[in-house]
Amino acid sequence: MSKKSSHRLPLIVKSFAIASMIGLCLPALPSDARFNPGGTVGKPGNRRGLATRGGGCKVSGEPTLTALVPKNNMGLSASATPTLHWFIPQNTYKFMTFSLYVMDAEDNPQDLIYTSRLEVSGQPELASVTIPEQDTAALEPGVNYRWVVKLHCSETSRRGLSAMGWLNYIPPSPEVMNQLASAPPEDQYNIYAEAGYWYDAVRELVAQKRINPQSPTVKQAWKALMESEHVQLSQLATQ
Repeated sequence: MSKKSSHRLPLIVKSFAIASMIGLCLPALPSDARFNPGGTVGKPGNRRGLATRGGGCKVSGEPTLTALVPKNNMGLSASATPTLHWFIPQNTYKFMTFSLYVMDAEDNPQDLIYTSRLEVSGQPELASVTIPEQDTAALEPGVNYRWVVKLHCSETSRRGLSAMGWLNYIPPSPEVMNQLASAPPEDQYNIYAEAGYWYDAVRELVAQKRINPQSPTVKQAWKALMESEHVQLSQLATQ
């Protein structure tokens, strides 16, 4: 790993209990999830929680701690300051850490560039981190990054439950930008999904879930995305 000093930067952290979302009326969303990863190259890792022995804390029920990434572990972002999501099951852990690494050509960590310590409620929830809009925080196009979330029993324990995903920032084409500019917010999710921008598609659809979680069309869109061929996170389809 590189000897560079890592940067500890403030992150915008958003988490919400899925059961407590407030419903409002929205125009209908397209319910078909046409996520197309294109020629995205898969990466090694585990998007579902892997536990290290000891610590005394546990999670209950299914699904376990899960990073929201496609089945090949790699997701594209149209933004240099993306929002990353993961699911936290019911648990007895005290806090969790988020870490973002620059990876080298051999898929080894080159430098830890972002890290944050987050409190957890113990209840099932969908959580997210948004990389802050600063010159020092923006991602570089075409560079592979790996992010890791880990639940801890105490501030001193390195043991816990962790999940990870990969990230690559690719600026969108003028065609995609034009489509987004002319589309209402409730339709932008599908534009991102069809263009292969995983993190942006999830961000837009989660926003619709937060505003109107009881909408049958929103629920169907989420279910279709989670169960789609290139995602296969069926355990999250009803979350």
